Amino acid sequence: MFRRTTTAAMFRSTAIRRSGGDLPHIVTAEEAPAADTVSGMFGKLNGPFAILRFIDIKWVMNRLVSLGREGYIASPVLYGMVWFVFYKLQDIVLWSDAKPPRSVDWNRSVAGSLPADFQKTSL
Repeated sequence: MFRRTTTAAMFRSTAIRRSGGDLPHIVTAEEAPAADTVSGMFGKLNGPFAILRFIDIKWVMNRLVSLGREGYIASPVLYGMVWFVFYKLQDIVLWSDAKPPRSVDWNRSVAGSLPADFQKTSL
């Protein structure tokens, strides 16, 4: 009457992944493309200018893409975005100019932006 489609443990064995989400292929030194073919913000930095490759951030990013390591680019950007949203953005929202309140008049309980007719309380 009912066809048994599962195992006794009620779990099916994991099928082979066909989505392309396998582990990344680690490029060996023989498979890696030549660094001379990568261009950056200042063009292809070859010969005596090769030392400038580490200053040229665009060259570094293009080299990482050619090696299949885009995650090295995405990771600092993601951490920067998380830091901004969870830390810096809250400072901006709370203080508007990212500075704590100034000239607090404790006698009037006024803090932050002071009104135009503000008079200091003399003690």
